[in-house]
Amino acid sequence: MRFVLPYPYPALWPNKRPHWSAKARATRSYRWMAKLAANGAKPGKVHLIFCPRPFGPAPDLDNCIAAFKSGQDGLADAMGVNDRDLIVTYEIGNRCKDGAVIVEIGNATD
Repeated sequence: MRFVLPYPYPALWPNKRPHWSAKARATRSYRWMAKLAANGAKPGKVHLIFCPRPFGPAPDLDNCIAAFKSGQDGLADAMGVNDRDLIVTYEIGNRCKDGAVIVEIGNATD
């Protein structure tokens, strides 16, 4: 299964300091979006490709991973597993128009 999620919202990035309610709203929304996108996915390996926006400095991979935490929780919700049990690999891809996260979910035996 392969699908594209929007780039994590600004409030989700670790270097931002949003009001707690704005961060909670962003977290809830992004988690729900990831869960809907992965609905019906079977548990398996997850590969994430972060495609940064065309402007600004390129993000560090560790910041991308932290910003996607709520998305990873949503993927785990959709698969019916605990997020600590997910096998996830990450990479930074090419820049794209609005930024995106490409999610690839494969079988655990792949």
